[in-house]
Amino acid sequence: MLNPIESPAGTLARASGKLRVRRTVAAAAVVAAAAVTGGIATPAFAQPAGPPAPVPVSSHIVGPSRSASAARVVAYWTRARMLSARNADVITSKPRAGASGTHPAPSGPAGRVGGAAPTVGLKGGVQGARATAHAGAVPMTGPFGSPWTGNSHLPPATTSGKVFFTTTGNGVRENWVCSGSTVNSNGKDVVFTAGHCVYGSLGGEVQGEKWHSNWAFVPDYNNGSDPYGVWTARQLWTLTNYFNNQDEGDDIGAVVMNNNSAGQHIVNVVGGQGLAWNWPASEYVYDFGYPAAAPFNGAVLDECNGGEFNYSVYISSTMELTCNFTGGSSGGPWLMSFGGEFGYVNGVNDFGYSSLPDDIFSAYFGNNADSLYNAVAGL
Repeated sequence: MLNPIESPAGTLARASGKLRVRRTVAAAAVVAAAAVTGGIATPAFAQPAGPPAPVPVSSHIVGPSRSASAARVVAYWTRARMLSARNADVITSKPRAGASGTHPAPSGPAGRVGGAAPTVGLKGGVQGARATAHAGAVPMTGPFGSPWTGNSHLPPATTSGKVFFTTTGNGVRENWVCSGSTVNSNGKDVVFTAGHCVYGSLGGEVQGEKWHSNWAFVPDYNNGSDPYGVWTARQLWTLTNYFNNQDEGDDIGAVVMNNNSAGQHIVNVVGGQGLAWNWPASEYVYDFGYPAAAPFNGAVLDECNGGEFNYSVYISSTMELTCNFTGGSSGGPWLMSFGGEFGYVNGVNDFGYSSLPDDIFSAYFGNNADSLYNAVAGL
């Protein structure tokens, strides 16, 4: 089964083949749920003329007091809780013989927004390193995940991070971990991740779970350290089709973050990647995340790279990548046109099959990703 890529530390919750696979791919209205706090960024490229199909948006507000809620969430995520959090990956069972999905294809005009470099140093902490540090050659590790060797004070290290959240489904309170990436937007506060990292039953493992709580993002996480701080969520968003059906074809999440205690926006501090939609499902991408199940340990940012497969025999509207990432990598970005620091998020680690351990899958970024981005870009 496919693993969404958020899972318990040390265990691949769905890599054992417990996650369910949805084969319907209805298009996506967007649902938002406010949780705790955010950041902001400005598009360098605008989408071409030709609006996408309209997607309805709704919201669900959760945090009555942003500042108080944010402080509680930051205090909650002690180092011990972070290290003991489970990987929230979705893994599906063995593909059904004869199954046939819909090949991913553009549902509208191709578009993209450019990334944004940090504009301020972190007050009271790590300062920007752009004046003295430069990205080196882009490594070519292929399908085997390896620790990122680039500068730890530059993107994509600073734009990538670990996601932490709590579930209460099944009447049990549990802490989980995923991956994610900041994305440039007008508000400079957006993080993209997998849909199951913000909402739902984690492939059936947490029955009755709805919106996750205690949602936090730790950019540039490294061996338990948080050099850029713990950032909390103000709003959690996903596509309505994922909200209603847990459909892997729309397993995309977006989070509007709170400012930090110094009043700074997250993208201004760590930078933000670009975003692309309706591009061919055959781009060459770099996949980043924090896989935690063997042979990885979730302690550092890992990456692999390769060409997407325009192939959806088993699950409609999804893309495949040969990469051996495991649980904990869910929500990590697939960056196309990656130049060593910046690229365009064109997919996220969503799920995997227990019978295909060397492959990982993402929802195809079409009008669904565009609509989700438009819903949160100005917040």
